[in-house]
Amino acid sequence: MPLMSFSQSSLFAPQSISPGCLTPGTVPWLFAELGESLMPRFLAAEWRGAGTTGRAAWPSGVLLVLHLLRWSEGGMSRLGACRRAKTDLAWRAAMGLPAGGLTPKEKTMREFEDWLMERSPSCDLPRYMVLHERIVHLVERGVPSERIWMEDSTPMLCFGALRGTVRLLGGGLRSLLRRWSRITKSSMVKQARDWGVPWVNARSIKGGLDIDWRDRDARHDVVHRLAQDVLRVVDEITNRLHQLPPQHQQDIQRRCGVLLKIITDDLETDAAGRLVIARRRTPDRIVSVTDPEARSGRKSSNQPYKGFKLSVLGDLVSGLITAVIVVAGNAGDAKPGHELLERAKRMGLRIERLLADSAYGGTADRLVVRSLGIELVAPPHAAPADNDEVVQKHEFEIDFEQHRATCPAGVETAVHRMVSHQGEQCSRYEWPYATCAACELREKCVPRMSVSPKHMGRPRKGRRLVLHAQEEELRAARAAWEDPALRQAYRKRGQGELLIARMVRYGARQVRAFGLAAANLQAHSVAIAANLALLARVLAARLSPAPLAPLPLFPDTS
Repeated sequence: MPLMSFSQSSLFAPQSISPGCLTPGTVPWLFAELGESLMPRFLAAEWRGAGTTGRAAWPSGVLLVLHLLRWSEGGMSRLGACRRAKTDLAWRAAMGLPAGGLTPKEKTMREFEDWLMERSPSCDLPRYMVLHERIVHLVERGVPSERIWMEDSTPMLCFGALRGTVRLLGGGLRSLLRRWSRITKSSMVKQARDWGVPWVNARSIKGGLDIDWRDRDARHDVVHRLAQDVLRVVDEITNRLHQLPPQHQQDIQRRCGVLLKIITDDLETDAAGRLVIARRRTPDRIVSVTDPEARSGRKSSNQPYKGFKLSVLGDLVSGLITAVIVVAGNAGDAKPGHELLERAKRMGLRIERLLADSAYGGTADRLVVRSLGIELVAPPHAAPADNDEVVQKHEFEIDFEQHRATCPAGVETAVHRMVSHQGEQCSRYEWPYATCAACELREKCVPRMSVSPKHMGRPRKGRRLVLHAQEEELRAARAAWEDPALRQAYRKRGQGELLIARMVRYGARQVRAFGLAAANLQAHSVAIAANLALLARVLAARLSPAPLAPLPLFPDTS
């Protein structure tokens, strides 16, 4: 199909109707200045419209501008962006459209976003990531400054409905039956009655189960019955899966797998043999049937959230957001941070020092960052507080070259061997029993020796010291952290909250679609919009004869 073409050289151009519709320094103004150069040619060639027959398709450049305008003012729905594009002259000028006429439909925008999430055959990267890296290079050249790099993370709330265990199972079973009935073109009411779960057709799941929810035994009984109903229906559907068209089998299997995982994670067997809600915490628990990739996470010890985690790598001086990634809410910070650094290296960015908080300061993580040629400025994991009643590991002196250890009493040992500890090879030092038995620190260092246990012919043993797998690196990091100059440099990391605040202000706090892939598309779109807003302000300051706000946008970090 051919591509649509639009001409601005007419009286119907938005600038002709309203000469002041594009304000210098705004994102629409920058889009109008950049024109078609925003979309790389090799990506534009992958969008539909290469043919010569059929209905004309919207150019990818127009759709990209509309997609980014959606996130330029805090985020809005696709439908809201399409409606605004009909009447907003600034938006139409940015898109290169005349003042009146056609506007992309919501369906077209949804298909375009799906196209952005696909990997490009040219570079085997998601297309939104290619666009983001292109904008990073553009902004970096336009905003020169001394770089101070920082990594941090923030919660990103999921789009799916959050429910307790009963509603997760009931709602998930209702959704599964509704999907099954649609595919098989059967009546859901009849299907639920035949399979013995008529309560799924009730207006409320808990109301349909019809029990006194204040009665503990009744709650346990209904949870057990609900779990049995789910298992029975899943078994029925699994046995009939071959009856479905192949394109629907994977979706039904995924829905059945989600229900089975909820039963595995959330339920346990009590003394009466009933499946009841477990009194334990499951790290990888599903929190939403409609958004099964979301997980529970914690911003701090008293700030839990449910959804995803957004990690950001950026420059504190200019405000450039270099790389972003969204992972499950229960994932750690360090591994996504490593991926961001590898992306920055792939883009050719020069990063010599990185500021990060203690979540990135693990010993193994420091070694990974160092292997990339980057100095990590982050608080190491602190040693336990001094305790007068116990001799702790950090009080022992270790000679890592000679493989010797000296205890707090000044006794040295060379008895060293490698042992497996928590899945890693660690060093272990041993002191003779007779030496520890005569030591004045015996009760604090080896308190079990004071009990005189039955050894049953086995030799008595003194203190055994098992070190961390990267003990030498850990002690070096703790020693380096005592340097006042390093701590002074770390104080600038607090300004990284401004980078997170910019992402949140442009719409990165709440995901507006289901799934991790959609969350990553949104995060990269927000980062592109924020970077282009920064570039627009810088270019307007250079073109305007009147002085604007001082640059860079962020406070002085010197």
